[in-house]
Amino acid sequence: MADALLDDLDDLSDVEPEEETINNRNDAADDDLDDALTEKEGDGRGGGSEQQAHANNDTGGLKQTNNTGNRLLNSDALKSHLQAIRDVKEKDEATKMTNAHMKNSKEEDEHEHQLILSSNKHLVSLRTEIHKIHLDICRAYHPKFPELEELVTDPFQYRAAVGIIQNEMDVTNVNERLNDVLSSNQIITISVAGSTTSGRMLTQEELDQVNDTCLYLDELQSIQNELTSFVESRMEHWAPSVCALVGPSLAALILGSTGGLAELAKIPACNLQLLGKNRSTASSRAGMATQSRTQHAGYLMDCDLVQSCPNYLKMRAVKAVAGKLALAVRCDHINVESGRQRTAEVGRKFREELRTKFGKWEEPDKAQVVKALPKPDLTTKKRRGGKRIRRLKERFEETELMKQANKRAFSVEAGEYGDDAMGITLGMLDTKEGGAMRNTTEKRKMRQANTKASRKRAVQMSSGVTNGLASSVVFTPTQGMELVNPDANKERVRQANDKWFSQNAGFQSALPKK
Repeated sequence: MADALLDDLDDLSDVEPEEETINNRNDAADDDLDDALTEKEGDGRGGGSEQQAHANNDTGGLKQTNNTGNRLLNSDALKSHLQAIRDVKEKDEATKMTNAHMKNSKEEDEHEHQLILSSNKHLVSLRTEIHKIHLDICRAYHPKFPELEELVTDPFQYRAAVGIIQNEMDVTNVNERLNDVLSSNQIITISVAGSTTSGRMLTQEELDQVNDTCLYLDELQSIQNELTSFVESRMEHWAPSVCALVGPSLAALILGSTGGLAELAKIPACNLQLLGKNRSTASSRAGMATQSRTQHAGYLMDCDLVQSCPNYLKMRAVKAVAGKLALAVRCDHINVESGRQRTAEVGRKFREELRTKFGKWEEPDKAQVVKALPKPDLTTKKRRGGKRIRRLKERFEETELMKQANKRAFSVEAGEYGDDAMGITLGMLDTKEGGAMRNTTEKRKMRQANTKASRKRAVQMSSGVTNGLASSVVFTPTQGMELVNPDANKERVRQANDKWFSQNAGFQSALPKK
């Protein structure tokens, strides 16, 4: 069973591991349930006697199923295992009464280890049996309240609801008692479904069989709790790091669902967070949001580290705890297999790291620091001298005309209107001294930038330009004035090139022909 469970977990599915191992059995049971319901509906139209006969047949099938379940509780292996556990507990209580702290021998440690491994395997079998009995109760109670099995998916909650409702047709009369086992959303949906249900009252014999099956489920639950408590009491000795990280009770549940420490060490962290996940359907939620059911989370959602985080960080915290749990499990497994001393140092270290990390997650974002502007540098930066800088200054140098326009003469009459009033004047150029001043200034040739673009632009501007004296008239000593074609020379050059260098020229000799 444990090997099948590990194979299912390796598939990275979101389905609960226990449900995958018994998936085929569930489908067959659901098919049987549908067939039985179809037969009951058809017989209900025929008459009351036939309906009573089919009810008796259903009862006989239920008795047979209960006998199969009783064989599990009456098996010699389970009985001997429970007796061994009770003997160990009695020995521990006697040791506590005498206040004697004796260290267990190697044989006793090995015996306890085997008991823990056997307990985990029996827990897996009990979970499978509980699911089968849950289907039996659903099949037996279906004629009374067919919608209840879709609204309440948890086996123990369904059993408690059936025990409270019994044969009551008006569910609102037992709402106060349902508050002890169900949430308010579930009670509302059950009340609405109960008012419109197509079920009928069960006969006394059918109701007795339902109650007997519920009592059998209670016995399975009590044995499961006993085995879980035993594993929990021994977890701090065999898996101290796991207990220090998530607690002994949660560690016992995780080990009980996988079948042992060796099997748990093979499960990756991504599947550890899905152990114990409850499948919730649309009918069970009834379109209502609830915080009690979280998708893609199982037993680790009940860890105190995760519960201490706010709701928007819980899934992120579950992933972090699952990663550290996988490492802690492997540390404990290696210590057990090698016989080294088992300590909780690794688990405490991981727990402190997670606590620190979760605290940083909840810290508010740091406000942006307003930095003061740097002190302005008012000193004039030195520019490197040289030919390039002098040429740059020459290009942007202020002309003499602008220098005269920017100057202002003192004690000069200015206009009261127009540009004169606004101060927009010609400056010294508007005066006799400035306007008549024609100082000879050194004419410096503006140097052109010697760049590739400027050289290309100069070539384009100079090519193809002819002056006004160019003409096609040629003076010859024999004929005088003669009109010639200026493009004739170009045509001769083109013909020569085609003769020697064209693609169709071929190989020719340049020597003169004899």
